[in-house]
Amino acid sequence: MKRTTWIYLAVGVLLVLGEVAGALEGVKPYQIVNRLRLEYDDNIYLEENDKNSSLKIIEEIEILLNYRLEQTFLSLRYRPSFVWWENREPDDTDLQHEFDFILNYVFTPRLALSLVDTFRRGDLPELTDRDVLVREKDDFIYNTANGTLSYMLRPQTRLDVAGRYILMRYDNDTTADSDDFDLLVGGLTLRHQVMPETALFGEFRMEDIDYEIEDRGAQTLSAGGGVEHTFNPNLIAMMSVGYQDKSYNMDALGSDTSPYADASVTFVPSPATRLSLGGGYSLFETDVYPYANQTRARIFASLAHDFTARISLYLSGAYTDGKYESADSIEPGQVSDGHEKVTQVSTRATYKLNRSNWLEAGWQFVDFKSELKDSFGGNLRSSYERNRLHLGWKTQF
Repeated sequence: MKRTTWIYLAVGVLLVLGEVAGALEGVKPYQIVNRLRLEYDDNIYLEENDKNSSLKIIEEIEILLNYRLEQTFLSLRYRPSFVWWENREPDDTDLQHEFDFILNYVFTPRLALSLVDTFRRGDLPELTDRDVLVREKDDFIYNTANGTLSYMLRPQTRLDVAGRYILMRYDNDTTADSDDFDLLVGGLTLRHQVMPETALFGEFRMEDIDYEIEDRGAQTLSAGGGVEHTFNPNLIAMMSVGYQDKSYNMDALGSDTSPYADASVTFVPSPATRLSLGGGYSLFETDVYPYANQTRARIFASLAHDFTARISLYLSGAYTDGKYESADSIEPGQVSDGHEKVTQVSTRATYKLNRSNWLEAGWQFVDFKSELKDSFGGNLRSSYERNRLHLGWKTQF
C-alpha cells in the first residue's frame, strides 16, 4: 500500500471516531490543525565542512481526537508531514509520521490506569524523543509505550507500578546491525504527601537493553528518592537522587556504578509568563558503536511569554555532555575515551490573526561536537553546526 494511502486511511479513521464520540457527547471532540512553512537549512547533510544549504517547503496536518466519559479519557493524535527540498540529492522529498495515543481509565477512586504510546516514522533523523541523539543517516521507526497502574494506599500515599518498552529500528541493514535496540523498563514509585505543599517519593527501576549485537546489551538497577515542593502557586520544584548499577552482557566489561540526579523548577510569575529550568545526570544508552554505555549530563531551560493577546514568544535551550570510556567498548583497544557535546537553541514567535489563523517565525540551532576517535586517531562521527530559519502559517479547524 502506498504511503499516501496510509495517510488518508488514518485520517479517515480518526475522523470517523470523532464523529462517533461526538454523537455520544453532543459535540465534535476532534480538532484539525494545518501548518505550512518555508524553511532555510544551512547544513542539510550535517557536515563539519563543505556545508550544503537548501530551502524547504513543509506541509503538515495534525488531527486531534479527545474522548471523555465519567471514568475514561482517550486522546489520539496523528501528524503526517511532507517535506520538499529545493537542493538535496538523491531524494528531494521526505514523508514523516507521528502518532500519539493516551488512555486514562479510573477503575475505582483508589485505582487508575494510564497508557501512553508514541510512534515516529522518520526520514534521515536527527533527534527522537527522550532527547536521544540519532545521527545515523537512515530512515527509522521509533516507538515508546508506557503504562502506569496507580493505587491509593492511603489518602496521602500512592503506589505507582510502571512499565515502558522502547523500540528503535533502522531501514538500512548495516546501520540496523549495530544500532537497532529494544529497551524494557519496569519500576515502582511510592509517593507520600507529608504536607499539602510537600511530597516525598522513593523509586526503584530495572532496565534491560538489547542491541542486535548481543554484547552491547546491559541490565541496569536504579534506586533512589526525591521531593516535590510547592513554594507558592507560581513556583514548583522537584529533585530526585539515587544510585545505578549497570551490568553488561559482555563479561569482560563487568559493570558500572554511578549516582544519578534529576531536578526541575517551574516558575509562573504572571499568567503571561512561564519559565522552566532543569537538569539531570545518569548512565544512559548510546547509539555510538562500539560503546555499550555513556554517562550523560544535561541542563535545559525554556521561557514562554505572551506580550499581548496576539503576540507570543517561546525560547528554549539545552546542553548535553555524553562521556564515553574505552573500558565500555565491546571492541577493546579500538576506541578512546571522549565526549560528545550537543548545544540546542530554538525560538519561535507567533502572531494571531484571528480565532483560527496564526503567523509563525522561528530559528533552530544545533552545535554537535564529537571527540570520539578510533585507535588510529580517526573520528567516529563528524561534528557539525546547523541553523534552520522558517516562516509559516498555521490554521485551525
